[in-house]
Amino acid sequence: MVSRRMLLGALAGLAAPALAFAEGEGPAKPSILTKKGRRTRAALKHQAGDKAALDKALASVKPMEAEAPPPPPEGPPQAVTPDEALGRLKQGNAIFARGGASIALPSLARIADLSKGQAPFAVIVGCSDSRVGPELIFDCNLGELFVVRVAGSTVSREGLGSIVYAVEHLGAPLIVVLGHAQCGAVGAAVDVATKHAELHGPLHEMILPILPAVIEAEDQHPSDLLDAAVRQNVRDVARRLKTADGVLAEKLSQRRLKIVSAYYDLTTGVVAFEA
Repeated sequence: MVSRRMLLGALAGLAAPALAFAEGEGPAKPSILTKKGRRTRAALKHQAGDKAALDKALASVKPMEAEAPPPPPEGPPQAVTPDEALGRLKQGNAIFARGGASIALPSLARIADLSKGQAPFAVIVGCSDSRVGPELIFDCNLGELFVVRVAGSTVSREGLGSIVYAVEHLGAPLIVVLGHAQCGAVGAAVDVATKHAELHGPLHEMILPILPAVIEAEDQHPSDLLDAAVRQNVRDVARRLKTADGVLAEKLSQRRLKIVSAYYDLTTGVVAFEA
């Protein structure tokens, strides 16, 4: 596309007299004036022709299109950064662990407001154990956490879909894979790996994803294999999540998402986070 500046440069020789005339900057010598100080017919005709040619040329030039702004990031805007979300969880757990957690129910106004939509600031992938309620141990309320729970803190394809939904469509900037002390599902996996215990049907299927973590922990010869296996299991799940889906991988590369593992101590109420 020819820009207005380029066209004006190309027509400089033609346009200069007309532009100077229009701005009142005529030539010093009265070369186009008669002796009586009047413009001659030929000079006026020539000058009018120059101006008409310039006007016609300028009229044919299309305005230059401004560069399109870069597209906005996909998904809803994030209310907090991944580090801010992690900080909120740490602060909430500190309150819980010292016995100061709030168990106040949400107001009717809050419930009505949440009916319009949700914007959780973190995804918690946790165990179904009744002693490890994420909203309680992180001192959170309705609408703040997106929780995916199954015994053993493992993630199926359906669970992965829930996680991706929370990140892509709800804007959650943080995923925490949470294990806990004395986990029964991991304990069953330890018994299968070390004592050749037999589990039937769905129970066997439940512990299958945990067995690699048990074997890896066992190779390290820990004094407490169950505890080591719990920690290794959530560490492995967090690592796999980082490459399990393109959306998660892209958000991680953009620093708009953080995935960490964590361990909850049933005795003290403290959650220890691993990067």
